[in-house]
Amino acid sequence: MQWQRHGEASDAFAKAVALDPSRDDYYLLLGLSRQNAGELTGAMQAFDAGIALQGVALSRLYLYRGNLRSSTNLQGAIEDYNQVELLGGTDLSFAFLNRGNLYLRSKNYDLAIPDYENYLILEPNSPQEAQIRELLTLLRNQLAQEAEQARLEAERERLLEEARRLEEARKAEEEARRAALMEQVLQSLSDSGEDTTNIGAGTENIREDFEESDLED
Repeated sequence: MQWQRHGEASDAFAKAVALDPSRDDYYLLLGLSRQNAGELTGAMQAFDAGIALQGVALSRLYLYRGNLRSSTNLQGAIEDYNQVELLGGTDLSFAFLNRGNLYLRSKNYDLAIPDYENYLILEPNSPQEAQIRELLTLLRNQLAQEAEQARLEAERERLLEEARRLEEARKAEEEARRAALMEQVLQSLSDSGEDTTNIGAGTENIREDFEESDLED
């Protein structure tokens, strides 16, 4: 019976739109009635047509289109709520709340927090105040924990990098010391070779003198 009433309402608002297609508030009502009747595609079409008029109900059209989009097109819904924020007006608090919920769902806690805070500023007597404040405490604690984890991870990476740098410096120093030692050994061997050659040359002179002495005898 309820679905039937929503269908009847959709028909009535469709007739109103046909009679005066310049009224964007008619498209808003048509979209809402179609959404309540489960006609989601038709509801989106009505909201789109109403937004195209850029009329007096523009902020509310963005709000309800964002609500419709929120289950299937998160980014599209956020963009609609952004438009509500730009336009301002009486729908702003609900845009903050709904956008905050989307940020919460996508784990963008740093973006959800200011939206919830702004909602409470605009709706200080909200029946959800206690629940939202408790949620804000949890989100702030979560962000603080993530920040601490990020700090510890960065410190760990810094220490690892420092250890790698020191190890590379140690290896380079060791390689330089090894190269210097090898150069020293090679130089020592070269010097020894030169000494041997000199001794050999001297010995040849002595042998020649000795052989000549034998011949003379």
